Amino acid sequence: MSAAATAPDTLRQQLARLRSVPTLPRALETAVAALEDPELDFERVADLIETDQALTAQLLRLANSAFYSRSGSVSRVPQALLVLGAVVSRSVILSSAVLDPQAIPLRGFWEHSLGCAVAAGALAKVTGLGRPEEVTAAGLLHDVGKVVLGRELPQVFAEVVGRARAERRPFREVEQALLGVDHAAIASWLVERWHFPACLAEPIAFHHTPRLAQTARDETAIVHVANSLVRALGYGSGGDPFVPPIDPAAWARLGLTPAKLDRVLDLFDLDLDQALNHALFA
Repeated sequence: MSAAATAPDTLRQQLARLRSVPTLPRALETAVAALEDPELDFERVADLIETDQALTAQLLRLANSAFYSRSGSVSRVPQALLVLGAVVSRSVILSSAVLDPQAIPLRGFWEHSLGCAVAAGALAKVTGLGRPEEVTAAGLLHDVGKVVLGRELPQVFAEVVGRARAERRPFREVEQALLGVDHAAIASWLVERWHFPACLAEPIAFHHTPRLAQTARDETAIVHVANSLVRALGYGSGGDPFVPPIDPAAWARLGLTPAKLDRVLDLFDLDLDQALNHALFA
């Protein structure tokens, strides 16, 4: 049954269900809580994380990626946690419950997520705004709302993708027409439930509407511009053929001159090549 044919009450119930997913295994919930402890003990957190083989591999791949200027030198989870820091490590653990971009039926989605992460990191490095490791994580997770929608309501997701392509309409426009919300709103429910810090929560929730950011304005502007930049470069797919318009205030906030933009693009190409050599997901 298509989303359009689904009874409004049923669709509302399905959307309400998205507000309560996903949950984490108890050990990982404990690890997240431990990462918030002022007397953080990476060895204790590592013991909890290592109960999850897939998450262990994901953390090691990220710590060894081009984002953190490593090249296979991190071999233990405590080292990975130290390299990534508590904020990014916590976001990776929480997102492990849903972040399997290859599991959703949208070709090029993973490439788009990775590209946005690399572009966000490059923008942070060139502009000196935000922390590169944090905006990289936010860029990687910016479309997590699509992942949740694709996993929990696959028929609805498939219809959104189909309509966006057949009718040549923006993905968000079709989501809003069918659901009354878009993937950014769905992501906002998730980051609120998971208590993400503003440096991650706002860039994820407001990557299409950076003017709504209240605290992490620089980071949100970076992920917003990175998303459009990667789409303009034709790397990966966000589900429609369009380049999202860039908010003029967000662009002005970054102070991107032609020379700085050239540096961003050069760094993007370099970091992307290295990131692909250290793919975050096997």
